[in-house]
Amino acid sequence: MEKSRFQNLVQMLQEQEGVEEIFLLDSTGNVVFKSKDFLLTNEEASSILKAWKNKDSALFFQNTRYAILKSDEIQLAAKNIAKGKGNIVGSITKEGDYLLAHTRDEGLIILEWSILINKVAWS
Repeated sequence: MEKSRFQNLVQMLQEQEGVEEIFLLDSTGNVVFKSKDFLLTNEEASSILKAWKNKDSALFFQNTRYAILKSDEIQLAAKNIAKGKGNIVGSITKEGDYLLAHTRDEGLIILEWSILINKVAWS
């Protein structure tokens, strides 16, 4: 995916209140783009993608556990239940990359976030 397309997707997602960070991973889990400067190593990103693809019960983002509620070839929805640190939602893009976002628990519920990121990723 080209950077300009990623920036357009970020802009669409940020129209909704509650978006924290947005990032794009390639098919091997390497970070391609981030919406802003925040700590996300390729190792952590790869671990997130592996948890998604393997349909694990949880993933870790910034040393916080998120229970995976939905995981299939196209979409991911994970929620931090214990500490209220929001959600991790993701969708594969039409280019074959993985668009993910960390969202707060406001504005939309997790399944609505999951639908929104999928719609944006395929736009």
